[in-house]
Amino acid sequence: MKSFITFMSVSLLLAIVLMSNSEPKTERTAAERMYSAITAYADTFDVPLHIAFNVATIETSYRGPEDSTYNHKRVSSAGAVGPMQIMPRYASWFAGFPVQRQELKDSIELNVWLSMKILAYQYKKYGSWEKATGAYNTGRPIINSYARKATNPKYYLTRWM
Repeated sequence: MKSFITFMSVSLLLAIVLMSNSEPKTERTAAERMYSAITAYADTFDVPLHIAFNVATIETSYRGPEDSTYNHKRVSSAGAVGPMQIMPRYASWFAGFPVQRQELKDSIELNVWLSMKILAYQYKKYGSWEKATGAYNTGRPIINSYARKATNPKYYLTRWM
């Protein structure tokens, strides 16, 4: 038993030394985190990727992982917050747990996860991505200019170039 503990101690020490000698990790930008969150959570909730990116582009002018000026902490005049512009009064209901306005604003991952969950819910309810994105935008299942942009497969690409 003593030799096993010694072996584990040496292994742990070696791992620490190897990690400390490795290249320093650079922190990912907000735009890179946004890209990762959208690709992961769109897949989780079966939201078409182009719709997820379109909503991000429409809501906060997201222009892809290389966007060095991206600001995910925006607040709309209507009170929607964060990268996907979620209304705080609905966040906890959709999340299924208490969500504070500040964490909704600050956490890219939480905001995107919640956005994809809301879009999937709206799609299941209305059976159409146009109606789902219209409801995401207005609270009503309407096909407005927002819905047409959000469902256009090429919309975000024209804004990222």
